[in-house]
Amino acid sequence: NDLDRTRIGTPFPLFFGGFNNTLAYKSFRLDLLIYYSYGNDIFNSTRLYTETVSIGNQTTAVLDRWREEGDITEVPAASTYNNRISSRFVEDGSYIRLKSIKLSYNLKSKLVNNWGLSSLEFYVAGKNLLTLTSYSGMDPEVNYNTSSSIVLGTDFFTCPQAKTILLGVCVKL
Repeated sequence: NDLDRTRIGTPFPLFFGGFNNTLAYKSFRLDLLIYYSYGNDIFNSTRLYTETVSIGNQTTAVLDRWREEGDITEVPAASTYNNRISSRFVEDGSYIRLKSIKLSYNLKSKLVNNWGLSSLEFYVAGKNLLTLTSYSGMDPEVNYNTSSSIVLGTDFFTCPQAKTILLGVCVKL
């Protein structure tokens, strides 16, 4: 009932940061940025919506719902009362993410100078390629409504950050 409600979790991480490094060998260069966040919680409102049988479309998690005495599951029985906010939807939002990586190769300046260029670089780069997390949603780096501090750390069908791979050439005259 309402008497046993309490505030749990925090959208604010205990600590967060990143590791940025550049490694070079001859004409090759590797740049990378690893970002992490630890100790924050996320209210997965997407799960609240999709695991409540009476609201609309559901995920396959509802197939494991409680049906009869002796069932062992975290998903309650199908009922209009199961759409209540619960600690069941509060998850650890900690993660480590390979935020960006770039591998490049610079052609030798003698060859490039013969072509009338000052430098020529070929590269492959990626963003958000790998995320390690126990969060069940699409992206642990979420904020449902950036204009409201009340819903910090809430995921409600928030679009994940795009994974991007780029192939490119950088020409300097």
